[in-house]
Amino acid sequence: MNILFGNPTAIHGGAEEVLLRFMLASRELDHNPCLLAPGEGWLTERCRQERIEVELLPSLPDVFHDSAWYQFKPWLLNAAKVARIVRRRDIGIVHSNTPRVSYHCGLGARLAGVAAVTHVHDIGDLPYASKAKGLLLSRVADWTLTVSNSVENAVLGFCPSLRGRISTVYNGWDISVYMDVRQVNLKKMFGLEENAFVIGNVASMTPWKGQDFLLDAFAAFQQERPEARLLIVGGVQGGNVQASYERDLHQKAERLGLQDSVVFTGWREDALDLIKSVDVFVHVPTKPDPLPTTLLHASALERPIIASNIGGIPEIVRDRITGILVTPERTEELVSAMRELASDAMMRRKLAKAARERFEGVFTWKNMRDGLGRVYHDCLLKRSTGEGRR
Repeated sequence: MNILFGNPTAIHGGAEEVLLRFMLASRELDHNPCLLAPGEGWLTERCRQERIEVELLPSLPDVFHDSAWYQFKPWLLNAAKVARIVRRRDIGIVHSNTPRVSYHCGLGARLAGVAAVTHVHDIGDLPYASKAKGLLLSRVADWTLTVSNSVENAVLGFCPSLRGRISTVYNGWDISVYMDVRQVNLKKMFGLEENAFVIGNVASMTPWKGQDFLLDAFAAFQQERPEARLLIVGGVQGGNVQASYERDLHQKAERLGLQDSVVFTGWREDALDLIKSVDVFVHVPTKPDPLPTTLLHASALERPIIASNIGGIPEIVRDRITGILVTPERTEELVSAMRELASDAMMRRKLAKAARERFEGVFTWKNMRDGLGRVYHDCLLKRSTGEGRR
């Protein structure tokens, strides 16, 4: 079966990494994936490297544009264009990688008479909170797929009519992906002192990702451990909000006197190498994070983790078993967790080993692929009985 995967951007991000993996998983299920995106970028390049066909639809609204009118102005026209692509390519399922693109691609699937799946990667500011948007999204999807139980519960809280045609499939990786990841010399790479204790963070420059909160906690922690250094990996994906936030972070580091202790690396192709090489990995969003890809990477690479006890994070990190969970924006809790791990190498090793074991048991390529297969089966079954069009 041919499957059209719609995405509102081709930039690099966690949702795009996951989308690529789902397309490859669909191929293992003997389907033929095709990407639909508004323009060129990291995702289209990777698809072509994997010999996944690409269709461009420039009028698809960009993910970073917040205007509702901008989103809906090309709605019907885009739906008609998607329907034509579906018919031309003999598509059997349209898989929208976000609700934002589902308005356009889901309606296109309806016009073409084929099945539609909406994949939800977000948990904050869900469009399902609006009765009108929730009703529309439920009508243009035969099945709703979520990345964590936390996201699924949030969607159902706003749109209970989706019960019976919604499910969670965790993002998964083959552990062999990490075999070629190198442990690099961060001291030499970034000019750090030989005795530096390196705390790492990898995230986009999005305000709720919590880098500003991390800077506050790190400043307090470094007063106790002057040899500590902070590596902030990530860049601006697009939009004025992220660009402004990145500037604010640099200014804040200077105000806190951390300009010689914090390294802003920007976006890095070798982010996995950097994650593997830090002493402690920290991810402390201030709002619910659906299922952070960076925490899955850190788990697979056997790093000790500190993370916010929010969103889908507790589905990855079990407190005091595979990492330490802290209350969002509680500076002293984060400082205390950093202090505890910095002073206890045995605990770091124990947590890191348990994180790897949980990754290998839960977040596997096979589990993801088989889960996707069930979603497509159930989606087509619901559609054939008419239940998916309620």
